[in-house]
Amino acid sequence: MSDDGRSRTLRLDPIAGPTIDPVVPEPDTRTLLGRAAECDVCLPHAGISRRHVAVFSRGGQWLVTDLGSRHGTFLNGMRLHPHKPAITGHGDLLRIGPFMFRVDSAAVTDRALATTDATVTPDTIVTAVSARELDSLAHRRLTLMIEGSAAIYQAVTEHELAQAVIKLIMSGTGFPRAALLRWGGSPEQVEIIAFHDRHHDTSEGFTFSRSLLQTSATGRVARLSRSAEQQCGQSIEGLGISAALCAPLVVDSAVVGAIYLDSRVGEVQPQPDAASFCHAVSQIASLALSSLKRIELAQRQERLDADLRIAQEAQSFLLPAPGGTVGRLRYASRTCPGSVVGGDLFDIFDIDDHTTGICFGDITGHGIGAAILMTAVLSHLRAILASCGDPATAVAQANAYLVQHSSERMFATLWVGVYDSVDNTLRYVDAGHGHWLIRPADAAPARPQSPGGMIIGVQPDLEYSVARLELRPGDRLVLYSDGLVEQLNTKNEAFGNARLRDVIAGSGSIEDDVAGVFTALEEFTGGSSFADDTTIASIEVQSGAALRVDD
Repeated sequence: MSDDGRSRTLRLDPIAGPTIDPVVPEPDTRTLLGRAAECDVCLPHAGISRRHVAVFSRGGQWLVTDLGSRHGTFLNGMRLHPHKPAITGHGDLLRIGPFMFRVDSAAVTDRALATTDATVTPDTIVTAVSARELDSLAHRRLTLMIEGSAAIYQAVTEHELAQAVIKLIMSGTGFPRAALLRWGGSPEQVEIIAFHDRHHDTSEGFTFSRSLLQTSATGRVARLSRSAEQQCGQSIEGLGISAALCAPLVVDSAVVGAIYLDSRVGEVQPQPDAASFCHAVSQIASLALSSLKRIELAQRQERLDADLRIAQEAQSFLLPAPGGTVGRLRYASRTCPGSVVGGDLFDIFDIDDHTTGICFGDITGHGIGAAILMTAVLSHLRAILASCGDPATAVAQANAYLVQHSSERMFATLWVGVYDSVDNTLRYVDAGHGHWLIRPADAAPARPQSPGGMIIGVQPDLEYSVARLELRPGDRLVLYSDGLVEQLNTKNEAFGNARLRDVIAGSGSIEDDVAGVFTALEEFTGGSSFADDTTIASIEVQSGAALRVDD
């Protein structure tokens, strides 16, 4: 009853707790839910933290991250690790304090079926089955129950589980027709997960009594019955239903669906203890479904963790050493991967005896795809700069490559420079990056005014202009990713460029630039785990002859 989370759109339907409208996260932004008024979705309750949870989309998957909340965030009954994203998919249950949401993916809404009650004859009664009757499961059915339960717990997918439930419930109750249903946001719309009709091969035209579903939505087994003496006439749904049962499916204290059975006029009537049998099966099915959802969540998390490890290894292999000397430039850098690995890129390398290439940027997207794309872009930039030494040509060709080879919506901001130690000039192209500063040896840090170019990967055949500035010994070039200045604190405030400039202004070396910025960032956010990739590189011009790279 859930998928792998790959859907362009998502909706969180409230199914329990205080009244609230459905939540529809924007695909390209982080949607914050919490008690604070500045959150995207305000949940005004004492059990909700100011910034409780974030929902966002990365690489076609939707993820949920608990933001260190006091009382926790629960997905399918499992408490999420703070600041560690979890993949969520259709049918999952997200609990935030007293609020319970069902995750609804637009990709599967075409399976939703409406429920209606047509004219009901006076002898048709919908009632809640008493607890005493539900406890009267006959001993002669225990063998059937045990065997059927084994099949339910052996199911490895929700569809297999649903099929096993239907087989057991029809064998034990005598009903000729059964379905396992999931709420489509409310009991007024349902999805058929599995269905069987002894007289028909398809569920087409099969509808359900809204009254039964609404009763079972309260957590009770509902029964519809009709007296045998009454002539049929117009019955529920116009189908001549003579008896029906509906038992709730409960996961993490929330009713998420139901087992529905019915029999019609002229068909074999159910067993006398059908209600108690149905109740027992629904309890078994609820426990099995809860267990299966926990297993699915653990498997998703395992796959996500494996992807993150591979992506992080790829990044660490491609990025230069944290510090060193290349030609006349000495540098210090640090990259801290975010909760979902992205595509921050930094490289510094010799072009020839007196020129040095510098590349810095951010690939959109996260995980292995972004890491691979980062590899390709860096390889192109190195090769083109080695052949022509022109940053404008390098950026233009990297743009053409990205447009041609990347998947839809993959693009990058990019800053590419070439430093010439003969005339102390830096020629550079800023393709939509914008996050960099010059720290002169005798002045405050500032960003020179220069024409900006479009980000790469969006439009083919773009041309870029080269800007030029002078870098003297002692001057520093500081490049950083947007993830650094956009990190949020507990008050939902961004770290910002002003705080970064203050740190750089008071720093005396490239090493202090890097260490000081991260110290300030950790103090600002209250921790060392960040939502997005965070990278900074500080590069200083040295006096004297050009040097070789430190390996």
